[in-house]
Amino acid sequence: MNVSSWSIRNPVPAVLVFLLLTVLGLIGLHRLQIQDFPDMDLPTINVSASLEGAAPAQLETEVARKIEDKLASLTLLDHITTTITQGAVSISVSFKLDKNGEQALSEVRNAVDSARAELPASMSSPNVSKMTTSGSAILTYTVESGQRDEKDLSWFV
Repeated sequence: MNVSSWSIRNPVPAVLVFLLLTVLGLIGLHRLQIQDFPDMDLPTINVSASLEGAAPAQLETEVARKIEDKLASLTLLDHITTTITQGAVSISVSFKLDKNGEQALSEVRNAVDSARAELPASMSSPNVSKMTTSGSAILTYTVESGQRDEKDLSWFV
């Protein structure tokens, strides 16, 4: 005897199970918290340092590489991205999502502090901050069509 034939002969229990699942689904839907911009704890830390009048080549050898060498030994490190401009260095340290954001911030601060003795004396202390995504879009996309107007395209997307 299979479930289908039993349900056809005894429709009341099947209907009751259906209604129970529907009610539980509606209760779950109302309890579900949906936000336009959810708060996420991304383990990404930004390190910024500046040295007035320094050329990018000088900043690369005297600042960026020394800080990067200290950061390279951190646990659960995903990647390091460095941007050097005239007089400023910006290093973005991304960890794997398994890493706690506060722990990542602490480890990066300790690594930057240990590199401080090797940095130029005239340079101010590097700024270490945690990247936050609250209130900002995580993904932005653009859609274009030669056949649909803006209203139709908005509905389609």
